[in-house]
Amino acid sequence: MRRRKLSEVEDKRKIRKRIVIRSLILIAFLLTINTFAWFTYISKVGVTLNASVVNWDVTFLEETNVVKEIVINVTDMKPGMLPVEKEVIIKNGGEVPAGLSYVLESVTLLGKDIKLDKTVEEIKTSLANDYPFKLSLTLDKTIIPPKDSGSFKMSINWEYEATEYYKLNDFYTYDEAVYYYTLHNGTYQVDNSVTATNFNDKVTSGLYLEKDDADSFWGYTCGKYENETGKPCLKLVFKLNAYQAE
Repeated sequence: MRRRKLSEVEDKRKIRKRIVIRSLILIAFLLTINTFAWFTYISKVGVTLNASVVNWDVTFLEETNVVKEIVINVTDMKPGMLPVEKEVIIKNGGEVPAGLSYVLESVTLLGKDIKLDKTVEEIKTSLANDYPFKLSLTLDKTIIPPKDSGSFKMSINWEYEATEYYKLNDFYTYDEAVYYYTLHNGTYQVDNSVTATNFNDKVTSGLYLEKDDADSFWGYTCGKYENETGKPCLKLVFKLNAYQAE
């Protein structure tokens, strides 16, 4: 009788052990699925865009200009992100042609306004060439005929590229783990004389990074800034101005 009880106890222990093992396997499986789903999700999100205006029907009263302010916040930027485009449609519902223009009020990168005294064309050139991410602003037409429409587009892309160099600006900080380059007669050459002490002077005179290192710097810096401040890495504020064209 005692042996039978001991056997029953042992059998119950084995059953409990199997249940625990199966439960752990199930939990691990569910965690794996959830983790995979999370990374799949964030890889597709890429950029968040917020705009106060997405459609606009232009009307005119005594030739008064119509001005709309649009704010675009770009967050979670990263190398290899999916290209994203935001389009604002402007419809001319009137009986006369509508002239269209825009003013770039501010461009804030990492909390710093990089527009300052630059013209719209200068800042567009800078955003298209000075950073590993490419941001473009396009107005498809300056005159919208009656009952027609136009569009203002903002697109941002951050592709992987093999052999590009980027000129440093005052956003960069010294990193002893990367190679810095100077440009001589169209050739990029490693500058081994760069130190933490002379870094800022070197940047002023012209210093470059390879694309991979520039990607790493901006991806890390944007993420760190957003986590610490709760603000977008890049913010644009512009105004669309519609007026009665003669």
